[in-house]
Amino acid sequence: MRTILSIFRSDIGSLSRRFFALAIIVAISVLPALYAWVNIYANGNPYANTGSIEIAVASRDPGLDLNDGTHINMADEVCEDLKTNDKIGWRFPDTADEAVAGVKSGRYYAAVIFEDNFTYNMYHFEQALLDEKAPLTYYENQKRNAIAPKITETAAANVQKSIKTKYLETVFGFIFDETNDVADKLAEDDTAENVIARLKDLRDTLRSYDASISSFTAKSGQIHSGIKNAEGKLKDAADTTDKSASAASADLTKAKQTLEVLKKILENREARIEKERAELEKITKQLHVDGITEAEREALIKQATERANILKADLEGLLAMFPESKGSAAVSAIRAVLQAMISDIDTLNNAYSDPTAVPTIMEELKKLSQKQLSDSVASLISTLDRTISVMEPLMQSMSSMLNGVSPVLDSADVTVSELEASLLQMQKVFRASADKIDGIIDKVEAVDAEDRLAVLIDLLGGDPEAYAEFFSSLVDVDVEEVYSVASYGAAMAPFYSVLAIWVGGVILVSILKTHIDRKKFPEATEAQAFFGRFLLFFLVGQMQAAVIVAGDIFLLNCQPVHPWLMWISAAVTSFVFELLIYALTISFGDIGKAIVVVIMVLQIAGSSGSYPIEILPPVFGKIYKFFPFPHAINAMREALCGTYRHDFVIYLAYLLIFAVVALAIGLLIRKPFLGMNNFVSEKIEETEVL
Repeated sequence: MRTILSIFRSDIGSLSRRFFALAIIVAISVLPALYAWVNIYANGNPYANTGSIEIAVASRDPGLDLNDGTHINMADEVCEDLKTNDKIGWRFPDTADEAVAGVKSGRYYAAVIFEDNFTYNMYHFEQALLDEKAPLTYYENQKRNAIAPKITETAAANVQKSIKTKYLETVFGFIFDETNDVADKLAEDDTAENVIARLKDLRDTLRSYDASISSFTAKSGQIHSGIKNAEGKLKDAADTTDKSASAASADLTKAKQTLEVLKKILENREARIEKERAELEKITKQLHVDGITEAEREALIKQATERANILKADLEGLLAMFPESKGSAAVSAIRAVLQAMISDIDTLNNAYSDPTAVPTIMEELKKLSQKQLSDSVASLISTLDRTISVMEPLMQSMSSMLNGVSPVLDSADVTVSELEASLLQMQKVFRASADKIDGIIDKVEAVDAEDRLAVLIDLLGGDPEAYAEFFSSLVDVDVEEVYSVASYGAAMAPFYSVLAIWVGGVILVSILKTHIDRKKFPEATEAQAFFGRFLLFFLVGQMQAAVIVAGDIFLLNCQPVHPWLMWISAAVTSFVFELLIYALTISFGDIGKAIVVVIMVLQIAGSSGSYPIEILPPVFGKIYKFFPFPHAINAMREALCGTYRHDFVIYLAYLLIFAVVALAIGLLIRKPFLGMNNFVSEKIEETEVL
């Protein structure tokens, strides 16, 4: 120990007697801090300056004339809302074409275009379900900057949220306008029964789909009966069928709209199932690729199982839409295909270990999905279309067609059955909503007669716009911050501070000599020489760490929850880093310095300092824990944001393991390479260049 301290005192004395050398030590104590501070300051709060990111907003929407003569344009209303938003640099060119051209030229980072069906679809819910044209188009220029598209996509999502809120305001505004009209007339009514009657009228309007389906299915039963008795009682059946068909034809118009929605649902479900199958096939193809490790294979099996279960859930959901039916060939065909696909998935989940079984099962699933399921859905949709086209003329002229058209009637009987089954599936949704409204009316009728008027005025009165705003606000989300930080720059402080400490170590081994002067200490052992010179590296490293943390706290206002713990984490980090860098350099010379740089590059890319390790390439997720950076960053994050149990101590303990590795390199592994290092050093000096 006396020799070690003698070496350290000699180093301090040499530096203190030479002003230029002392100035260099002071400079390299501050230089790494500048690296950290500049980066932290540059990343201080970039998202607070997004008002300079220009995004164009334009509209092709002509608006809509309502029944009361009012002209409304929801796109213009959304644009007016955006004009008050200074979080993004919204720009409003005169035309949509000008906005798109601005994105292509680079004038705007992105553009949001309201299409000509925007307002119409907002007021026509059924048409919005069937319309394949999106009411909003988003253009973005990804060439200008790598990060800007992420910011503009967030802005587009905020526009979408604003539109959803506006849509809810529109829907609830209509509802409360209706109820407010009732409340305004309460004072003119002598009894509350009149008001209840008006509420029932409103209820009947909302359940019109349910009523139309029930009416059609009830009358279709009479049509069944008329057709079955047609052969023996054509004349009587004609009268019965004519009356039933005439009444049902009025309901068929509304049924058409319901069928269109059902067709759209079937097409979307089929497309989603095929997409899930294709993704599952892509994963399974990687299972038996040459060179794949067992760990990678297990991860792929887990991923394939999860994807298969998602596909199975979609198949079972579609299967539930089609109850078993002996009278419908189209429904039976779809059920058979879906059951076969579900069975194949169950088989697949138990066959991943068999390299020949998986491709066979996937090929069978592909045939079932792309051919049989597609054909079955197309057949059912075709049957529904044929039903609509056949039923209208059939109902209009049922009586005149009965004579000599028995084959046509038999086909019509099957068609009516299939139509009835499809409508009943949709009716479940409509009836559930109508039943809830019935419950509300029952509660009103349960109030004493003398109190009904006051209760109804209190219930229905008020500002419909206020009600609409209240209900639309239900889409808001409360954010509870856990371990919050002052700014984005403060959140990045652990990464840049730890990186600066490593850079400080690299600078030290580039300027300070790692070997002592043997003429001054001829009796010193290799271990004494190692620790004697390391004390100087340790001292300067601690100065660097202290300056970095002080600047983070007092200059950049990072506001750590535990300032002293932040300094302790930096001090331990500096000790470990300096020891590791010093050990590699003194053991392997210039080759050791190169290793230090390689380690730094790997840790910058894959230490989870900026991006979560989960989204980086898998190789970093496997190796990052074997480097010191992640543990140092995590310890400093604990000090900055707040500690959780004993995590701070645990991270420092992991970090100190690398100090043990450094000692092993500097004191043990170094010995066999002493001769080689001397040889390499001599050859480098001979070049007179390196």
